[in-house]
Amino acid sequence: MSGNPTKERGLPDPASSAHQNEDQIDFTKVIVVGVVSLILFALCTLWAVRILDGETGRLRDERGERRRPSEVGRDEIGIVDQVPFEMDHRLDRRRQEHADALNGYGWVNRKRGVVHIPIDKAMEQVAAGAVPPPPLPPEPTGGAK
Repeated sequence: MSGNPTKERGLPDPASSAHQNEDQIDFTKVIVVGVVSLILFALCTLWAVRILDGETGRLRDERGERRRPSEVGRDEIGIVDQVPFEMDHRLDRRRQEHADALNGYGWVNRKRGVVHIPIDKAMEQVAAGAVPPPPLPPEPTGGAK
């Protein structure tokens, strides 16, 4: 005989059942702590909102209603672009200006009689053997003689 009568009879050891009870979680306590925490958080949030509203009202009474800054609504404030993408057509205008310059006729320098022609015509003329005129000397700037 071993000396432990509970093992001989097939009964569970009382020491091992105590360890099993220690490992079990009491979910009612966990739920109560969670609910109390949520209620406390909600009450503190409401308290903070009341404090903020009171301070905002006090500042409004002291300083009056704030004016809207004059920069609001402008396309650019400082160096920052404020234009919403769907309303910004600057790139489209710039592309159109470049396309007009490449595909149209116009003056480069009216005083010297320099014009530009459409790029397609210029490429056709160069491919046909036309030689572009030599570059003009720079204009005198009126500096030292």
